[in-house]
Amino acid sequence: MSVEGIVDRIIADAEEEAKNIMHDAETEAEAIREKGKREAEQYYERQKSLLDEKYRREKERAILNKRLEERKNMLLARQKWMERAFHDAYRGLVDQPLEEYGKLLVTLVKAVSLTKDEEIIFGKKGDSAFFSRIVDQLNKKGASHSVSKMKRDFPWGVILKKGKVEINMSIDSLFKYKRTDLEQKAWEIFHAGE
Repeated sequence: MSVEGIVDRIIADAEEEAKNIMHDAETEAEAIREKGKREAEQYYERQKSLLDEKYRREKERAILNKRLEERKNMLLARQKWMERAFHDAYRGLVDQPLEEYGKLLVTLVKAVSLTKDEEIIFGKKGDSAFFSRIVDQLNKKGASHSVSKMKRDFPWGVILKKGKVEINMSIDSLFKYKRTDLEQKAWEIFHAGE
């Protein structure tokens, strides 16, 4: 073999080796591209999943916040309604005619009196003649109540006193004492419809 043949053979072998190297490099490059593409797709899916979950949580939180806000507004409306109802009831009792007031006091004292001989302390509403009529009506049924010489500063009701024991039946005391029970019953009625 001549030098030219050897050189041609070396060149041919080099070209063959270069083709093999190029082919291997292209195959490896394609594998790297495919791997990169798969990793990019996986990354995209993970990020999409994270964003979907974040969106779902934010949407859920927004819905819960909206429901809480609606519930809060409903409670505020109910509280305003209840406050108005108590105010109207209070004013209705305080402003009722003296005759109705007297009948109600007689019924109230009969229901609450323990010993039927308490001293009755009246509030601002009425005069001494009115107070005496109330006590006379109570005493017709065998009681022996008396009108106290002192008056207290409340607009409606009485206080029954026996020694140091007082039963406060003034409107302020009744509303304060019964308000919690009445509010509870009203809430139960409201929530029964939900």
